[in-house]
Amino acid sequence: MEMAITISLEVSIDDGGANLNEICGEVKERIVGELSAKVAEQIIEGLQERVNETLTQPSGRAAKKGLGGHEAKGAKGNRCQYRTFVKQGRRERPRRVKTDIGVLSFSVARVSCVGCGKKFEPILDVLGLERRAGRSGGLDRMVSEVVSTTSYQRGEAEIEARGGPPVPRTTAHRWAAELAVPDSDPAGCVYGMADGTGFKKWPKARGDLRVVIGLDSQGKPKPLGAYSGESWERIGKKTAKKLKKGKEKQLKLFAVDGEPGLDAHLASVAEKSQRCVWHLPRDLGYAMWGDQAPLEERKQAGLQLGGLVGIEVPAGDWEAISPQDKKAFEEAIESNERQIKAMTKQFEEKGYRKAATYLDNAFDHIFSHARLWLETGIVAPRTTSILENIMRELGRRVKKLGWNWSDEGVVRIAKMVLLRRYDQAQWEAFWKETLGLKGRCRITIKKIARKAA
Repeated sequence: MEMAITISLEVSIDDGGANLNEICGEVKERIVGELSAKVAEQIIEGLQERVNETLTQPSGRAAKKGLGGHEAKGAKGNRCQYRTFVKQGRRERPRRVKTDIGVLSFSVARVSCVGCGKKFEPILDVLGLERRAGRSGGLDRMVSEVVSTTSYQRGEAEIEARGGPPVPRTTAHRWAAELAVPDSDPAGCVYGMADGTGFKKWPKARGDLRVVIGLDSQGKPKPLGAYSGESWERIGKKTAKKLKKGKEKQLKLFAVDGEPGLDAHLASVAEKSQRCVWHLPRDLGYAMWGDQAPLEERKQAGLQLGGLVGIEVPAGDWEAISPQDKKAFEEAIESNERQIKAMTKQFEEKGYRKAATYLDNAFDHIFSHARLWLETGIVAPRTTSILENIMRELGRRVKKLGWNWSDEGVVRIAKMVLLRRYDQAQWEAFWKETLGLKGRCRITIKKIARKAA
């Protein structure tokens, strides 16, 4: 049995027109599949006819509502005051644009100003298309989301699976690397963390990608910055400036893993700094290895330190916990601190200078999270495990065989991955502004009818 299906759509566009991203976004929202591009082409053609008819009418500027604004011919930088035009035919070849709903092809009509004689294509201005632009902002968004969530090898197929046009994977990564994505708004962050990872840099060099994140009171991460080719000192200054909040420090605690540059330049951006308790036993083992301590002794010291630093903040509402229990918790902290001091002294007596120095340097930052809870009831992170997971996710994106990054490229990819994954609200706000989405194109399905052929 054969049948013909008729689709009737009502398209409402503001008098000033709507740009290409809005049209494609609305069509994609309402129509899925091969029909999307054809419908979008018809909408553009209808919009073009209306715009050109309006511009070639003898009515004044008010009736044209901002349409047809142009630079006067032969007077660079000066706007022409005329808003009356005559038709000048169409381009011989249709304009082709890659979008997130496929490749659109539409003819472009020209007009000329009766005042200065300049010829131009009004539909390109209305759609927000540059003269030689070959793709839409919506496609840039699709590509960036694929690159941030899919492996390098599978990206090309994933773009087509989402309804986009064919985009070679190298091209997709190049587009994404050109995208300037912002950091998260630091408002609401009360904790901070920082870490770094290596990557293959062009040409044949090793680069360091360094990341700073904030966490709100619920432990939700917010990416505060990604850097490459910059020292921890400079990153620390930038982070402090971003978090500046009068005389008070916005962050209550900054967790570090003991890396010298991190500890020296990032810990100062918060009221307190916290050594990652997961790194402490491991790094103590490295220090003892440098002191040539026996393997069994290194293992035993690591287990002992792990037990001492693993103290847990009491569960439950801070205000509901009795003063006696808080006092017992404080005494447990003090007891563990005395035992760590005793370990340090033992290392000194055995000549383990590196191990003794390591523990001595870390001592003041081991129980910062516990003392912060005693003072305020805030449950702060005592490890950098959240950041470790984030860095693993970043590593999957930047440590690609056959892809050598520049400092600028790897930073942009990192910011894209971080914002897309960990701050969806900011990601949506960024694209709403970038694509110029103002709700100026609306589609209503009025009727779908079928009849026998």
